[in-house]
Amino acid sequence: MPVGCDENSDPLMTKEQYLTWFDEVLQPTEPTFLRVPPEKLDFKLTERSFSIGQLVSHIPASLSFMAKVIRREELPQKSLRGILLSNRHQSSASVEEGVKRLKAATSEFKDAVGALTEDRFQYELLDTPQRGRVHYWRYCAFVLEHHIHHLMELHLCLKVLGVRVNTITLYAGG
Repeated sequence: MPVGCDENSDPLMTKEQYLTWFDEVLQPTEPTFLRVPPEKLDFKLTERSFSIGQLVSHIPASLSFMAKVIRREELPQKSLRGILLSNRHQSSASVEEGVKRLKAATSEFKDAVGALTEDRFQYELLDTPQRGRVHYWRYCAFVLEHHIHHLMELHLCLKVLGVRVNTITLYAGG
């Protein structure tokens, strides 16, 4: 059970509350993708960073991967090490392809969470390659942590390139 939550108490966050939070966190993603200059897809913050094109590909791909984890499907990489090694070869995507993949992956992830019962979301444990054995709700929170991390990375790339982005862009897409 989540810390501070037992079967007789109110949940820390319901599945419906989580899905609302999910929408709020993902809302600025597409507008941020659309700010990417197409000629800058190969730009990297550092030698070992994802390029912008790789970020535009990785962000939706990770949502699809994590939906598979939630559905307990067979995974292409079964360990954190496997995921990290695979990430070294992340493909690149155009802005248009990234937006298309983002829409599909967002729907896929929300459908996976939506298919969980409230009790399963709150109390059941899930085996994950990234976090080990955790509650479904905790893994779902990790998904948003991961998303925010890479969205911020993309935001910083755009800022370094002189693209007009600011705190409002990062949090509201405006």
